[in-house]
Amino acid sequence: MSLTQQQMAGILDRIQHHIETRFFNPLADIAGWTKAWQEQRDWLLVSNSAAEFEQRVNAVLATLKSSHVAFFHGSGTRVPAQYALNATFLKAEDPEPAWMFLDVLEGGLAHKSGIEPGDVLLSVSGVRVLPPEVPRFDLGTSTEILIRSRAGAQRTVTISLPLPTAKGRPPLVEVKAVHFRKVTDDIGYVRVAYFPGNAGDRFAIAYEQALTDLGPCKGLVMDLRGNIGGGLGSLRAMSSLCADSRPIGFNVSRKVAEQGYRKDRLIRIDHIPTTKLGLIGMFLRFKLLHRDRSVALFTEGLGPRPFHGRIAILVNQHTKSAAEMVADFAITHRLATIVGSRTAGEVLGAVNFLVGEDYRLRIPIGGWMTWDDRLLEGRGVQPHVEVVPTASDLRAGKDVALSESARLIETNQH
Repeated sequence: MSLTQQQMAGILDRIQHHIETRFFNPLADIAGWTKAWQEQRDWLLVSNSAAEFEQRVNAVLATLKSSHVAFFHGSGTRVPAQYALNATFLKAEDPEPAWMFLDVLEGGLAHKSGIEPGDVLLSVSGVRVLPPEVPRFDLGTSTEILIRSRAGAQRTVTISLPLPTAKGRPPLVEVKAVHFRKVTDDIGYVRVAYFPGNAGDRFAIAYEQALTDLGPCKGLVMDLRGNIGGGLGSLRAMSSLCADSRPIGFNVSRKVAEQGYRKDRLIRIDHIPTTKLGLIGMFLRFKLLHRDRSVALFTEGLGPRPFHGRIAILVNQHTKSAAEMVADFAITHRLATIVGSRTAGEVLGAVNFLVGEDYRLRIPIGGWMTWDDRLLEGRGVQPHVEVVPTASDLRAGKDVALSESARLIETNQH
């Protein structure tokens, strides 16, 4: 693929327009980006190839110093392993630096290939991949990766990645969103890989079914490690932590932030529709009548649950977006003990804009604030009890954070 200078100029103009009119992150360095964009425009226009143009544009966009920012072509984006393999990594000394599998989400490509936490990624397509280089994979292709198991045996795994959907969704849709089991006779365990769907109805149904199938539990562990976020389903997760309706936080767009607002007067969402009539009502409300993304979230007031007061939530550095909102809500209202490591601090609402020649610009257009006016973006959530897995723990098949969570619940130390 090649681009003319005129085509590149048109793309740059559209990028600038969207950032100047829709981009919103209170922490972003807009002034620094504007200066770099103006100074580097000629450099961008003399890119020798489409690949170089994409690389240079992303380099300048990086001066925004914001999460949820990317420029890519719709035909063959390279995606990080967390999205392609549905797994995350721990940088380990093995004995030299190496990527060790950390979170392996059920139903994802890594899980289906028999990969386990503690296995080590040795190479991709015959090329050794070492930290800090993050392995990436092309959608719509098959790639051979070399794995060393926890026991030390090496094997080659062929990873076949599907093409993205028409909406550009990554193959994470294969992951089972909710997985559950019993930790002990009295403690249930629910792992939430992500929150699928904008309306959250599919997740709410799957989540409630998981809690029903677990049966009465005196304690609950909610595992959000490796959770990349998602849609409104996070509201059901937060609602399950308390019996009543409570304020969670609010999202504001650039337009609303500039005009001024009162959080108590924002459009309120306090339930997830699970009927066709309810879903139609939500669609009409937010697609036709209220198209701005400025809303306030409140829990649904679903009533008491047997595990209330004995809840632990697992998080790590790969816990992002809506999953971070869940953890912070639990801390704010003292509803659970958070165990693990500090979350990613990537809590913004982002969308993709078409900017010409099938290129897309992904930028945040909404800033999430807690009800007490704190910004989680850039800071993340610090757990009550810090538990960081080690390479030796993973090799031994130990989940130290889960064991600690069960111990805390059993002793009811919140």
